[in-house]
Amino acid sequence: MIEELRIKNFAIIDNLTVSLRKGFNVLTGETGAGKSIIVDAIGVLLREKISAVDFVKHGENESKIEVIASDVDLKNLEIEDNTIILKKILSLHGKTKTYINDSAFTAQGFVKVASRIINIHGQHEHTYLLKKENHVFFFDTIVGLQEKVEKFNQLYINVQALKQELEKIKNEVISKKQRIELLKFQIEEINNANLNEKEEEELTEQRQILKNVLKLKELAESCFSFLYEDKNSVYTVLSKVLNLIKELSQFDSKAEEAKNLIESALTQSEEAVYILRKLKDSYESDPVTLEKIEERLTLINKLKTKYGPTTREILNYAEDIKKELNRISISEEELKEKEKELIELSENLKSQADEISDHRKKIKTEIEREIIDELNFLGFSHPVFEIRITEKDITLNGKDDIEFYFSANPGEPPKPLIKVASGGELSRLMLALKCVELKFAKKMIKSITLIFDEIDAGISGATAENVGKRLKELAKHHQVLCVTHLPQIAALGDHHLKVEKVIKDNKTIVNVETLKGANRKEEIARMLSGRITQSSLFHAKELLENK
Repeated sequence: MIEELRIKNFAIIDNLTVSLRKGFNVLTGETGAGKSIIVDAIGVLLREKISAVDFVKHGENESKIEVIASDVDLKNLEIEDNTIILKKILSLHGKTKTYINDSAFTAQGFVKVASRIINIHGQHEHTYLLKKENHVFFFDTIVGLQEKVEKFNQLYINVQALKQELEKIKNEVISKKQRIELLKFQIEEINNANLNEKEEEELTEQRQILKNVLKLKELAESCFSFLYEDKNSVYTVLSKVLNLIKELSQFDSKAEEAKNLIESALTQSEEAVYILRKLKDSYESDPVTLEKIEERLTLINKLKTKYGPTTREILNYAEDIKKELNRISISEEELKEKEKELIELSENLKSQADEISDHRKKIKTEIEREIIDELNFLGFSHPVFEIRITEKDITLNGKDDIEFYFSANPGEPPKPLIKVASGGELSRLMLALKCVELKFAKKMIKSITLIFDEIDAGISGATAENVGKRLKELAKHHQVLCVTHLPQIAALGDHHLKVEKVIKDNKTIVNVETLKGANRKEEIARMLSGRITQSSLFHAKELLENK
């Protein structure tokens, strides 16, 4: 519950501290005194996006709203303290800042915590009930399904997580199979090529010879002729020189060395003749062999572009991927186990969704009847309230799509709340829902602060008294703060606060006073007749004594 509210430089409020108590708190004051401004300040805590210029007091740079709350249930919100301080600072020259226990929070995280503590229901702050997606939470809270739905939520999350895991495993299996196929193809492609490291160099040389065979044959024949066939060939000349040197060496032994060299040269020229004869005879055009060589070199170059710049690197790559292929394992068993587990969990999820849906549908009519009874009690003459349940795909909250339909006027068909309910009607509708919730709750509902602003709009007399009684009943389980103009409601409060606007030093200031005894009786008297008289004081005393 809220123990203390502090507001600084907000709208026309300069510096204000409001203390609230457990039970039923009422806030009264003349029209325009600033009651709704106080509620607006609390409402700012529940909104993610705020325009500071709309709220910061004229002449100031920033506004601060602070709430001290105790006995707070913040389960699953990672906040351990049972008493917390919510603080929001609106700045004209910077971003809005939000703090919980002096620790900075994001706007979204701050609102998530604040909304667990405070609910506002009034002329301007009723969007929560108007949002269709929240109706299922209202309904489940009323019928006591929260715990079962929370377990269902966890199961749904587990199913979604398992689906993602299964999809990941399937993708991995597919990826591994594709990788295996690729590796097998590459290994087969390289193996079929029967590569060896020297082959490319040899083939390149053969190709050069076959592409230039005519020129090579011509050169070989010319060399052969110069060396052997011509009249003055090298061989003929060397033979003549050898004969002359042999004759010379008979007379001069010094010529013996030259003779030996010529004999060696003649022997080598004979060997060269033999080689050249073979070469010129070998140079024959062979287009078939050339084509095969071209095809082979093309294959080698293709493999080089895919697997490595040299034949050695291609062969090394083949060895590496053979090792990789041996390491890859595909767990088909794990996949089957996960698929089996998913089937079991999905069947369980569907079963629980059916069970929750059956429970909702069975109790729907009774809840509608109870809410209509409450609405009658709260002053609606012929209200219609329907809880429409349709089936949808299973989500976090089950397979039911739930929306509230309402009609406050006789003869008017029920329509979605956002289309038909006014602010005052919506406040009383929320009060009816909360009262039915208390009636049906199987366990004590977690206490929060419920704020009803202008819930008395358009009502009076017995209806006003009934609204007050319901608020009083609600305050046994929650802290209730009600802004009211009706003395029948104000008199039922456990704690009475009066808002007053005064002029001080040419400035408008909002004050909040706790009323007791005679002061409270005078305020009730003012609310009864607009002014304080002996008659109004008498009736005020009656109201306070009969509360």
